[in-house]
Amino acid sequence: MSDKPVITIGILAHVDAGKTSITESLLHHAGATKSMGSVDKGSAITDGLTMEKTRGISIKASSVNFTWKDTLIQLVDTPGHIDFAAEVDRSLSILDGVILVISAKEGIQAHTLNLWESLRERKLPVIVFFNKIDRAGVDIEQVFLDFEKDLGSKLFALNYPDLSNPDNPKLLSITDCGNHQDSPILDTSMENLAECDETFLEQYLEGETSNLAQILDKGIQSIKDGALYGSLFGSAKLALGIDNLLDSISTIIPQSTNYHATPAAKVFKVMFHDKKGRLAYIKSYGSVMKNKDVIRSQQLDKDIKINQIFKLQLGELIQVSELYHGEIGVITTSDIILSGDSLGSENLNDQYSKISEAVLGVQVIANEDKDYQKLGEALDILHVEDPTLDFKWFKNEREFHLKILGPIQTEVLKENLIQRWDIEATFQKPKVIYKETPSKAAEGYVRYWMPKPCWAIMTFLIEPAPLGSGVTFTSKVRTSDISNKYINEVKRAIPWSLRQGIHGYEVTDLSITLIEGSEHNVHSNPGDFLLATPMGVLRGLENAGSDLLEPMYAFEIKANQDLLGPISSDLNQMHAQIDAPVFDNDFFVLKGRVAVAAAMEYSIKFNATTSGKGRLKLTLDGYQKTTTTDDKIRGYKGVSPLDESQWILHNRGAFKADDRRSNTV
Repeated sequence: MSDKPVITIGILAHVDAGKTSITESLLHHAGATKSMGSVDKGSAITDGLTMEKTRGISIKASSVNFTWKDTLIQLVDTPGHIDFAAEVDRSLSILDGVILVISAKEGIQAHTLNLWESLRERKLPVIVFFNKIDRAGVDIEQVFLDFEKDLGSKLFALNYPDLSNPDNPKLLSITDCGNHQDSPILDTSMENLAECDETFLEQYLEGETSNLAQILDKGIQSIKDGALYGSLFGSAKLALGIDNLLDSISTIIPQSTNYHATPAAKVFKVMFHDKKGRLAYIKSYGSVMKNKDVIRSQQLDKDIKINQIFKLQLGELIQVSELYHGEIGVITTSDIILSGDSLGSENLNDQYSKISEAVLGVQVIANEDKDYQKLGEALDILHVEDPTLDFKWFKNEREFHLKILGPIQTEVLKENLIQRWDIEATFQKPKVIYKETPSKAAEGYVRYWMPKPCWAIMTFLIEPAPLGSGVTFTSKVRTSDISNKYINEVKRAIPWSLRQGIHGYEVTDLSITLIEGSEHNVHSNPGDFLLATPMGVLRGLENAGSDLLEPMYAFEIKANQDLLGPISSDLNQMHAQIDAPVFDNDFFVLKGRVAVAAAMEYSIKFNATTSGKGRLKLTLDGYQKTTTTDDKIRGYKGVSPLDESQWILHNRGAFKADDRRSNTV
């Protein structure tokens, strides 16, 4: 076991802000690499995938380790594109702190706002790094002030950029900034410090700000206390500010102390290796984990055996015998564990909001029929690596369906299939994934008593519930009519029953009440109620009728005032709900709500309208009722519970334990 302090820190940014370049600079500056990797040349250590090298963007989260001033730093480099936000979500669950990278040239961008909201919700310590200060036309003071204004957070500068000679940018220590105290960056930093430090407030009001070393110490303490956020300026390209960043990580980001006495770990990534097979990337939160240990998988609800343990060293897997608390490692097992799983008996569940959720669906078709089976197996592997794909293989229809976040993700999946499995596939045009909710209250009756031995008779009351309320189930049947062991099977089957409604979509925002029913003391068994429940629930939904719910975006637009007219016209054509604009110098900020179906491709038009200088932030903002038209309805995939005879023949005796276990209300 290493006696060094261990810190796990993530590096986050809007795409192309330079975070992978900063990672390479940190590795090189800390002495972990002999030469600095380059994103442009495809030699970045953390961009190990072929697609990452060719595209010059991060697609998967990756972890590297290095030591700085006797502290072991585990750095997790995350994708910057919104289409890969699920990777960021999984990474956030294991971090002690974050480096948030802002391009000093582009300033606050749409995905920056998404990331910041998630960081604030999790209350993670954050160091803000303003990168690319060497770029022509940078207004670093405006970017600093915009950050505070747009994100509603107080910064304290830990170094100062001297851009008086644009061809030779320099960084100054705060203690050497006596001639720059009137700059907006330093003045704002001191004002922020005065608001959270009463002693300094008196000094500040009296103009006693000459002791910059003392002010810096107070600022660092306020950052550690969480009252302020530390900010740094630099350029990864020129290696400016990297030493400041290393020092700040080791001194400001606290080492986690939330560890347990028994083995415990969080799975934050799963990948398939050509030779080693399925690899689960974990962070240990408990006592030592060893090869051949047996530990509980909470998702699988079973004990699994750890076959091998590896650690990551500059992109290479090095086999080790043990993993200690706070350390990131990679394990192999014989079981299919997924990202997000918790290992051990401790509660490590992540209940925070997601940065983005998939509301688009695509069908994938093999270009050659001979690849049909192979494509299904490949997509199944991709689903294990990224459970948010929610892969569905409808074998009766010979169809493959995925959920996606956006078009870039589709392109990457297509390349993935070619490079890893030599499969060429067509991804059909993405379609919005609607949901369903009952139109009115109605009852659904089911009598499953043939062919014997079987007996499950039930009547369900299906009622609409408020938007966003989800699903509730209640039983009003006496235990003398249906015993608790059978009621539990009904509860297990409810989520599975609602996967597809009468229009082909997941059913939500409803109340289900079991109001009548009976069991047979000889012929009934638990599988009868599991099989019968979808028939009764879907029959009730059919009698009630179903309304479609469409996903909505909350939008926030910032652009030059000259563009208010054309942008408002676009939004009106999309039937958006628009708030009154707010004006700020030459810019306006416009907020509102718009249907996902209407705004799916608006970002392309918006970028053209604003010449790439506007900011469009789209955030999933719940669902609302919409008109039901033939083009929105899709057929039921598989055997429908409404076709009772086929349903019984298809499912009798075929329910699997893992299906039953995972569908608990």
